[in-house]
Amino acid sequence: MNLEALFSLNCGMYVVAARAGESLGGCIVNALVQVTAFPPQLVVSIHKDNATCGLVERSGYFAVSVLDQDTPLQLIGLFGFRSSRETGKFDQVPYFFGKTGMPVLSEHTVAYVEAKVVNRLDAGTHILFLGEVVEAEFVNPSAIPMTYAYYRDVKGGKVPRKAATYKEEKAEPGEIERYRCKVCGYIYDARFGDPDSGIPAGTRFADLPETWVCPICGVGKDQFERV
Repeated sequence: MNLEALFSLNCGMYVVAARAGESLGGCIVNALVQVTAFPPQLVVSIHKDNATCGLVERSGYFAVSVLDQDTPLQLIGLFGFRSSRETGKFDQVPYFFGKTGMPVLSEHTVAYVEAKVVNRLDAGTHILFLGEVVEAEFVNPSAIPMTYAYYRDVKGGKVPRKAATYKEEKAEPGEIERYRCKVCGYIYDARFGDPDSGIPAGTRFADLPETWVCPICGVGKDQFERV
């Protein structure tokens, strides 16, 4: 079986968020799809260990922020590789509360959808939430939605182990100046640098400033190993 075939399925990049009482949480999701038109309904897959999963269970609602192609890796890292139990994610980004009281990102968002949970399915490691759409609106209709393929192949992004589409990746041998983050798997390639962090192409790893951190999970240079 060749699981690479699954990469041909079209996936987007979203922040799914929920609020229960004073607790806010959100996580990166690419396993989300509209399944009916009348009424409009979505299915989203969230790992059971994610704090966001528990917030959706408690509130009965969730909001989806559709990320654009210009979304920096740092934002994806914040929502994709850190836990809402330990990090106040929404303290670090601009957002607003939608019609249902769920948090929505106000930057790097093409559109948002709010849904009421009407059913759920236990899928082992994940919970599939069926949500009926109660609100949908554009934030920046001229922006281009980011696909999972664009995030992976153009931006060089990685996915956390809790992602529904996670696949362990191995660095290609023989590459020069490639360093892998031991925490999240992000690979710094000197040929491309880290434009989102202001690091130009051609910058050797040793020449990165000591204040530079992994654009995905935020750890320092000491957590990288050469590959």
